[in-house]
Amino acid sequence: MIPYSRRGRSAAAVALSAAVSCLALAACSAEVPQPAALPTHAVTKPSPGPALSGDQQRTVDTAWTSFEKLNGIYLKAVQTGRYDWNKDATRRPLYRYAGGRYMALLERDLGLLSEQGLIRTGTPTVTLRRVVSVSATSIVVEACVDDAGTDTVNKKTRKSVAAPGQNKRYPVTLRAGLYPDSVWRWVDSHTDRAASC
Repeated sequence: MIPYSRRGRSAAAVALSAAVSCLALAACSAEVPQPAALPTHAVTKPSPGPALSGDQQRTVDTAWTSFEKLNGIYLKAVQTGRYDWNKDATRRPLYRYAGGRYMALLERDLGLLSEQGLIRTGTPTVTLRRVVSVSATSIVVEACVDDAGTDTVNKKTRKSVAAPGQNKRYPVTLRAGLYPDSVWRWVDSHTDRAASC
């Protein structure tokens, strides 16, 4: 099963949407931004986050490790075009690390790429820049994505379908939530492609 079929759109629009989406998602942002303009902000060092206790730092470290695993699973899926679409969503590869809207959007984009015969080449770099907030059930962080050296291509022809002029280095704000099974899952993200980091 591939969720959210996009039949009815023109192939070019779908390819552009997939390319923009894939560029953002490899950076672990499930939002599909509008075609990006050149950065409008100067590159600035992020303001320091809140002072964290030792327990809070360990919690953030645990959650960030799960994000890195989530990103690895997603990247493997977009680079190979293969994902286990188990009917039981709790048995799918992303479930251990993602939840809610974020998991739904990641899987939607995997389905869209598969339908259009697109894959991703290269590996983006995602760097944790700062912790925005930590509570008993929520963690918000800001990361920097460097997408240079990556591309979205047609699986058969190997021709690029990526929109030209995309900002390749941009901040992403991510939120993790603590689930009842005591697992931190990444549940939301916001990409700011008009900024740089």
